[in-house]
Amino acid sequence: MKSGKQITQYLGEVAHVLLDLGVTTQFHMLVAGGAYMLLLNERKFTRDIDFALVELASPKIALHTILRVRIQRAEISGKGSSVPYSAEFKQAVEIVAQRHRGLTADWLNDEAAVYYYDDAPVAEATFWRSFVDVLFIYLPTMEYMLATKLAAYRPKDLNDIRVLLRALNVHTREQAKTIVDTFLLPDAQEFWEVEKKLRRLFP
Repeated sequence: MKSGKQITQYLGEVAHVLLDLGVTTQFHMLVAGGAYMLLLNERKFTRDIDFALVELASPKIALHTILRVRIQRAEISGKGSSVPYSAEFKQAVEIVAQRHRGLTADWLNDEAAVYYYDDAPVAEATFWRSFVDVLFIYLPTMEYMLATKLAAYRPKDLNDIRVLLRALNVHTREQAKTIVDTFLLPDAQEFWEVEKKLRRLFP
């Protein structure tokens, strides 16, 4: 995917296929990772869309209002998923992949959701948009995204981290640590050696 427009198009197609498959239940999804950065116009490409299911914060959702949402301890992508209509969801993703050259069969997946609900289970997010009352998409705040990317700290995350630090006017290790402490559980910080990573960023 090379643009936010493509992300919007493909998510819309998934929603319509779900309706065609007889699915009317709602999926509330936090979109993170490279797709999030692409929607910010801070990336030129992403191979897939990472998401995590979130609990519905309120029956009435206002656009652009910052919400605190809890990440569900559930995944659609795994075998034997307990999420209702997970089979239909995966089928819809595959159908859309078959329509568009370059999309892999798992271009929309929640394989990384475990890291969010285990390490940073309460997110701050804004409601972005819905698709035919089936898909409801939330975007994390930059602070939440920064905290989770600092935990991962893979080579492919480094540019995103620098972009987020600059956008948030974070210039010191102490400022970054305050953001991390807001979202990342202490055990997760220890496991991912966040202090060591912050020392690398802010020598």
